[in-house]
Amino acid sequence: MRIAIISDTHNNLNNIQAVRKLILAEDVAVVIHCGDLTEEDVLDYFGDFRLYCAYGNGDFGMDVDERLQWLSPDNQADSDLALEFDDKKVFVTHGHRTSLRRAIDSGEYDYVFHGHTHRYKDEIIGKTRVINPGALGGKKVEDRSFVILDLESGVLQRFIEPF
Repeated sequence: MRIAIISDTHNNLNNIQAVRKLILAEDVAVVIHCGDLTEEDVLDYFGDFRLYCAYGNGDFGMDVDERLQWLSPDNQADSDLALEFDDKKVFVTHGHRTSLRRAIDSGEYDYVFHGHTHRYKDEIIGKTRVINPGALGGKKVEDRSFVILDLESGVLQRFIEPF
C-alpha cells in the first residue's frame, strides 16, 4: 500500500492542486494529513482517497470530521490517530502536543507521522520510524515538500516544490 503524507497545507491551493494531480498518478490509496489545513475546503481536493487527518494548532473552530464523513464514511479525523495498515501500526499527530513524544517513546508504533515544524524529517528512534513530510504552505522554513511511503517496501519518496 502506498500512502501520501502531507502536512501544514495552510490553504495553499496552488500546492494542494499540484500535489493532488501528482498523487493521483502515483497509485496512492490513502492520504494522511498531519494538521494545519486551516480551511475545511482543502479536504475536497483529496476526496478521491481515503483520508485521515490530525487536527493542528491552526485548525480550531473547523468541523473537519463532518467534512471528511461527507466525503466518505471511512475517513477519520482527531487530535491523534492510532491506525493500522498492512500490519503496520501508525500514529498520526500534528506535533504541537505532548502526544508526539509519548507515541515515539512508547515503542508501540512502526511509524509516527507529524507536521507542525515545517521541516522534513525521516529518522529511526528505537524501533519507530518518525516522518515529518515538511509543509505545503504557511511559514516557509525550508523547501515545500510532501512524501509518499510504500508500506510494503518501506521506501519513502520525498517530493519537493515545484510539484
